Amino acid sequence: MESFHGVLENRLYRQISWRQWVFIVTIGLLLVLGVAILISSVTFLHAPNNDVPDRCAGPWKQSLQESSQGELATNPTTSAYVETLLGDSCSGDDSCPENSVCESGQCSCNLTYIAHSGKCYKDVVSLLLTVLNLALGKAVFGSSTISSRKATEGWENAVDGRTKVRDFNLIFHTGFELYPWLSIALGGVGLVKNITLYNRIDNYGRWLHDVETRVGNSSDWSKMSTCGTFVGPSKTGQIHTIECGTLLAGTIVTAKIVKPNYIKDNPAARGGRNSLVLEEVVVEGIFL
Repeated sequence: MESFHGVLENRLYRQISWRQWVFIVTIGLLLVLGVAILISSVTFLHAPNNDVPDRCAGPWKQSLQESSQGELATNPTTSAYVETLLGDSCSGDDSCPENSVCESGQCSCNLTYIAHSGKCYKDVVSLLLTVLNLALGKAVFGSSTISSRKATEGWENAVDGRTKVRDFNLIFHTGFELYPWLSIALGGVGLVKNITLYNRIDNYGRWLHDVETRVGNSSDWSKMSTCGTFVGPSKTGQIHTIECGTLLAGTIVTAKIVKPNYIKDNPAARGGRNSLVLEEVVVEGIFL
């Protein structure tokens, strides 16, 4: 016959085991859910998005050796670069776009950055504020135009939404002057977060240097607020995003080369003359 103490122990065992079972199952489900959320978050942070690769192109794997003769002549058939994008294979961090790393042979955003539309964003706020290109299709004004074109011809190329352009007639190109500039009338008051400059891909990208960007409600350079400056020099096909630091309100955005040309081996640059040549200018922010 089972003793009183044995019966009591069995009952207590059954009661405790049932409660423990419920507790263990509940904790197990919570752990599984937590692990799933963690894996999903890490995957999201690192997953490349190549839907719009142009927005997050970084340094190129290869640049064409620049010739000192015929510096700004265009050869549409010349391949000037090999582009590396998020999700592309890589051999090191240097071959990946900005704010990304080479992980397991593939370019991915840094752990603390969010991948979206081919670009790495610092946080959700940054992502929400960069959904709109304020400059697309807006009116463009330049300090000059290259002599082979009529006045104002080709200015609209800077905001037509086209990149990777090899047709010389489809890029923005000023004449040769000390401080060439480009201004975009946004058509309304915008809060500007950053400005992205797309350098030409056909050749001679080193001509892009010391480009200061400003935002304001006047075309007067001295009355505009500085967003930032790309110092450079650039290379053929590179893309440069200039962060404003703080949101700048204005109706006009201007990009201007603010230092004499450093190039000494080309007659076109004699006297420090520059030429501002761009495929596209993207102004990211929101309209008020």
